[in-house]
Amino acid sequence: MKKYGNEFKVGLFFLICIIGLAAITFKTGKVSFKKEGYNLYVIFNEVAGLDVKAPVMLNGYEVGEVEDVKVVSQKDRTHILLKLLIDPGVKIRINPKVSIKTLGMMGEKYIQITSHTGKGFLKPDSRLEGKPYIDMDDLIDNVNNLTEEVKKLTNNLNHTVKGNQDKISRMISNLETTSKNLEEFTADIKSHPWKLLFKK
Repeated sequence: MKKYGNEFKVGLFFLICIIGLAAITFKTGKVSFKKEGYNLYVIFNEVAGLDVKAPVMLNGYEVGEVEDVKVVSQKDRTHILLKLLIDPGVKIRINPKVSIKTLGMMGEKYIQITSHTGKGFLKPDSRLEGKPYIDMDDLIDNVNNLTEEVKKLTNNLNHTVKGNQDKISRMISNLETTSKNLEEFTADIKSHPWKLLFKK
C-alpha cells in the first residue's frame, strides 16, 4: 500500500479547511459576487468609449456603476442603451441631467447624474435621455475653424481700410467739423434761447 508523506497530508488538510471555510462563508451570505441595488436605463447617441464598470456619480459622489452597454437599432434611430446599477438607499430626483464626463488626465469616462431639486424620486427601471456628449476633438476643430474665419474677416477689413484711407479720413474730418459746428450751435442757443423763437 502506497504511503503518503507528511507534506501531502498537511497540504490536503489545508485544502479541506479552505473548502470548508468557503462553504460556510457562502452559506451564511457573507460574500456575494452580485452587487445589490436597483437599475436605471439611459439612452445616448454617443458614449465616447465608455464601458461596463464605469463609475456612476450623483452630484460628484460615486453611487454605482455601468452594468451593461447595448447598441439598440430602431427604424429611424440607432442609440446606445446603458444599464446603470445604483447603490441601494440612493434616491435620485425626477428629471435629472445625465451626461458623460472625463475623469482625470487619463481620460476615464464616467456617468454624471445631476439632481438637486424636484418633487419625487425615480423608480427602479426608469428610462432617461442622456445629454449629447461633447467631443473635445470636435470642439477644438470648431475653435480652429472659428479662428480662421476671424483671421479672414480681419484681413478683409485691413484691405478695405487700406484701399479707402482717403475716404475714411475725409469722413472723419467731416464728422469732426459737424460735431464742432453742433457744439457751437448748442452753446449759442444756450446763451440766446430767444433765437429759436425769432428768425432774422
